[in-house]
Amino acid sequence: MTHGKVWASVVMAVGLGITSAPIAMAQGSQENTVPPTMVILDASGSMEQADAGGKTRMDAAKEAAHTFLDGVSDDSELGFITYGTGTSNAPEEREAGCKDVTTLAPLASGQVDDIRGEVDDIEASGYTPMGPALRQAADELPDEGARNVVLVSDGLDTCAPPPVCDVAKELHEQGIDLIINTVGFLVDDEARTELECIAEAGGGRYLDANDADSLAESMRVLHTRSINAYETDLEEYEGSDSETTPTEIPADVDTFSSPLHYSGAALNSINGDAQHWRVPVEEGERLAISALTVQPPSFGGLTDNRYGMSLEFDDSSCLGDTWSQVEPNSAQGTQTAAGITKITGEDCGADGYVDFSISRRGNFLKGQDIPLELKITRFAGEDTSDVPDPEEESEVPEIEIPDDTVTAQPGTWFDDAAELPDGNEQGVSADIVPGETHFYKVPVEYGQRLAAAIATEGTDVEGGRGISVDRLDIKVYNEARQPAMNSEGITLETESSTTFGHAAPLNYRNIEDGTVPTRMLFQDGAQYISVNYKRLSGSDNEEVGDGEQHTARYSLAAVAEGEPQPGPTFREKSSDSPDAAGANEPSDSSDPATESVDAAASSEGMGVTTWALIALAVLVIAGIVGGFIAKTRKTGTK
Repeated sequence: MTHGKVWASVVMAVGLGITSAPIAMAQGSQENTVPPTMVILDASGSMEQADAGGKTRMDAAKEAAHTFLDGVSDDSELGFITYGTGTSNAPEEREAGCKDVTTLAPLASGQVDDIRGEVDDIEASGYTPMGPALRQAADELPDEGARNVVLVSDGLDTCAPPPVCDVAKELHEQGIDLIINTVGFLVDDEARTELECIAEAGGGRYLDANDADSLAESMRVLHTRSINAYETDLEEYEGSDSETTPTEIPADVDTFSSPLHYSGAALNSINGDAQHWRVPVEEGERLAISALTVQPPSFGGLTDNRYGMSLEFDDSSCLGDTWSQVEPNSAQGTQTAAGITKITGEDCGADGYVDFSISRRGNFLKGQDIPLELKITRFAGEDTSDVPDPEEESEVPEIEIPDDTVTAQPGTWFDDAAELPDGNEQGVSADIVPGETHFYKVPVEYGQRLAAAIATEGTDVEGGRGISVDRLDIKVYNEARQPAMNSEGITLETESSTTFGHAAPLNYRNIEDGTVPTRMLFQDGAQYISVNYKRLSGSDNEEVGDGEQHTARYSLAAVAEGEPQPGPTFREKSSDSPDAAGANEPSDSSDPATESVDAAASSEGMGVTTWALIALAVLVIAGIVGGFIAKTRKTGTK
C-alpha cells in the first residue's frame, strides 16, 4: 500500500466514519449519520521532503486526498483547510506564516469535484500554524450537534504560543460534540507526543502512520461515528391480555407495532402471560406471521438478561409450523418469533378469523416493555402443480469475498436494506459499532439459494474486564420477515471468512414437504441479511448513547446460487381482502430492487377473469376517448 493510500485510509477512518458512496440501489431515504467534518491538511515546508517511496510527502498527500474523496458520498458535509501555502518558512516570514491558513472548501455537501481541483493546486512551502487552523476549522462547523475535525500533519506546531494542545482543549470544552482527531505521518517522537496531546485534549484519537505496513489493518477500523438505529413508526395495535377478546387487526393492515409487555415469567416457564391478536381470513388463505423486537441498541448485560419469546396459534388445527429465533442469553439485536398456518377452510379459520398470541419470558429489561413490529403475509389460493419436488439439505456453496470491496451504506431495517452487488464480482465492507444492526438484501428466485461469506477485520473496542462475547451475529430472513437460516456467530478475532446461507434451494413446497432445516425456505424475492455487533459483559445492559462509538469492520459478499425453477401461482386479489401474497406479493412495493420480480410474478398469478376485466376497461376507456375526440372535431367544424 502506498503512503498516499495509507493516508486516505487514515483520514477516512478517523475523520468520516466511512462517508460512503452507497452500494447498488441503496435506499435514497437512508440518512447520512456521519457528522460534519473539516479536514486540515498540512502543507508546510517539511511536506516537500521525499518519503521512503521516493515521492514528496505532499505528492503522497494529494494522492491520499483523491483516494479519500473517491469514498465520500454526495450527502456528506465536508470541508477542507490547509496551511503553509502562502509564505516560505524563512524566519522573516514567521508572522505572516503563522496566519497562513486557507479554507480550500467551506463545509458543504456535493462538492467533491471542486475539492479535487483545489487539492491539486496546493504547493507546500511555509509554517505550521496548527492552533489557528483548528480555530478556523471550528468556526466553519455548526455551533451545535456532533462535528468532527481531522488534523493531518508531519511535524510540530511552529507557531506557539498558545500551545496547540491548549487550543484543542478550549475548542472541545466549548462543545462536547466537537471531536478533534489527529494523524501523524512519518513523525518523530516529539511531534507524535504533540499530536497525541491534541487528540486527547480534543476528545478524539491519534493515529500514527509512520509504519504503513503495520497500520494497514488497524487504520481501517480506527474511526468513530454515531450509531445508526431504527425506530418503528408503524400504527400500533397493542396485543390484548385476554384470549377471549383479542385485538383485531383490520384486513388491509399487514404491518403494525405493539409493545411487548414484561410478564415476569421465568425463562423455563411453559405457560406465562401472553398477548393476543385476531386476523380476518378468507377460505383458501395461508398466513405467515412474524414478530420482531426493535429495542434500542445495547451492550453488556450478563446480569439478569435471560430472554425468551414465542408465537402460538390459539387453534391447534391452524398450526403449520412455528419458529423462535431468540438468543436466550441476550436479547440484543433483533429477536424473532414466527409462525405459518395451514390453509384456512373447514378446520382452520372456519369462523373467518385466525387468532395468535406472543409470550415473553425471562428478566431481560425487567419491568419494561419491548417494542415489536409484526408482519402478516397472505398466500391465497396457492397452486403448486408446476413446482418441482424440494431438494434436501446440503452444504452451503463456498464463495470467496473479492479482494476489492466497495464501502457499504447498510440499512437499519428491512425497509431501507441496501441491496448487495453480485458477490462473484463485488463485495462490500462496512464499519459497525457495538449494539448496532445492519440490513442488506439479495434477490433470490425459486430454485436458487443464498450463499454468502463474511470476514471480520478486528476492532479497536477495548476488551475490558468480564467480556464473554464480542462477535458479529448474522441472520437471514425472507420477505415475510421470517427466519430463513439459523443464526451464525463469528468472533472478531476469526481470521478466515465464514460461509452462511440457505440450507437448500427455495421451494414453496418446503412448507409441507421440507425437513426441519428446509421448511423455512418457502418464499422467493428479497432475502435479508442482518449483521449485529453483539457485546456481552458482566455489567448491566446499557443502551448505546448518542456519542461517538468505536468500531469493528467486516467484509461481506453474497450470491444467488443455482438455476431458477417454477414457483407457485396464487389467486388474484379479492375486492375486500389484502393482496394475495407469496410469489406475487410486492411486500415492499416501493422497493426498486424487487419491483421487476414482483411485477413478473404478479402477472403469472393473475387469472383469465382479471385479464378479461382489464381488456374490457381498456375498451371502455378507448370508446369514451374516441367519442370525445369525434364530438370535439364535429363541434370545431360548425
